[in-house]
Amino acid sequence: MKRAAILVFTAVCVLTTAAFADAPLNGIFLSPGRIDVGRFSEAWVGGGQGQLGNTVFAQSWNGSDLGLEWEVRCPIAALPPELIEDTVDEYGNGHRVYRTVYTGGEYWLVGTGAWGGGDPDYLGYLEHYVHTTTMQIAGGVLVGYTTNAQMTGRFYGYQETCMQLTIANAAMVGAGGVPPADYPPLRDGATGDCEDPDPGVVGEWGNVWSITMIIQGCEPTATEETSWGTIKSLYR
Repeated sequence: MKRAAILVFTAVCVLTTAAFADAPLNGIFLSPGRIDVGRFSEAWVGGGQGQLGNTVFAQSWNGSDLGLEWEVRCPIAALPPELIEDTVDEYGNGHRVYRTVYTGGEYWLVGTGAWGGGDPDYLGYLEHYVHTTTMQIAGGVLVGYTTNAQMTGRFYGYQETCMQLTIANAAMVGAGGVPPADYPPLRDGATGDCEDPDPGVVGEWGNVWSITMIIQGCEPTATEETSWGTIKSLYR
């Protein structure tokens, strides 16, 4: 009799403590409409544009407020930018395309977005983050650039298959100073804490004008109500 009681108690413990979170919904989320566009900053922690240690911080932008829907927090440049195309002529006119690989960082999604599955928010870590940047050169001077950012990450606390892929396009607005208040502040990811950089660090900033986010492999967890009578019947 004692053995049966112990078994029933164990079963109750498993059923009552095995709680599962409400994973984000699978789907494709495009801007505008299903996900807000955004703004970014990149701190020149390494001392200048394209240097090791430079840190990206991006936030959603709804036209008046930053960071209400999503954030990309502090991937850092891990390798020198790779020059993959150069059309600049002898007069200093043309473009250069660079590929930059970043490491580390996290991302955050608010739970009330179109992907919301029931949890208040969703946090994950970045597995892959790359910028492909086309710099426009005139007379030997950089006049602007556009960047294609590709990132993949996995959500904390859900199935290992629960992940997101994002492709975004952005353009530089300013560089060589501190971003205005309506752009994400500069951050330093080298310490792993995504904190304010050392005094005097400057950077660049711009607009994220197109986003495609894909969430896949996040299966909803069904909760089956089990009566006390059903539990007892298992051990008769």
